[in-house]
Amino acid sequence: MYIIYATIPFIVLQAINIINVLEVNMNIGLLITIPLIGLIYYFLLKKVRSTINGLKTIGEIEVTQSCLRKRIGDSMTEYSFHIIKELYLTKHIPATRLKDSKSRYFSYILKIVLTSGEEESMVVSDRSVDHNNKISVLDTFKTLKKLVPFGVIIET
Repeated sequence: MYIIYATIPFIVLQAINIINVLEVNMNIGLLITIPLIGLIYYFLLKKVRSTINGLKTIGEIEVTQSCLRKRIGDSMTEYSFHIIKELYLTKHIPATRLKDSKSRYFSYILKIVLTSGEEESMVVSDRSVDHNNKISVLDTFKTLKKLVPFGVIIET
């Protein structure tokens, strides 16, 4: 999404420069460039959406009252809240539709720092598996921040 937002002003400025160089009427030039910008925006947005649709789920994260469970395929790892030093949640891919996410981000990077010094990072989707997208990962971590004895850092 940031690529889309970054390219549109550049294209608009280049179009205005071309209009000035060719000495075309500004109104006619804008009538030509606005549909062109719309097409470019549409194709870039379609590319980002196809990238998001191409992502596959390989596991899930479950937050319970006493631990954080990570299931990937057949293996399950359980992180007790006593061995977790910090949890970091960082924005990853912005959502391209309002229905994709409550928090306006499709995915986040979750970093688990253990008291032993080990770190593990993973990409987690904002979509809730069992609550029909009513609870986002961001909401879960905001609630978790109030309940657990370790640091939960949500980077905005």
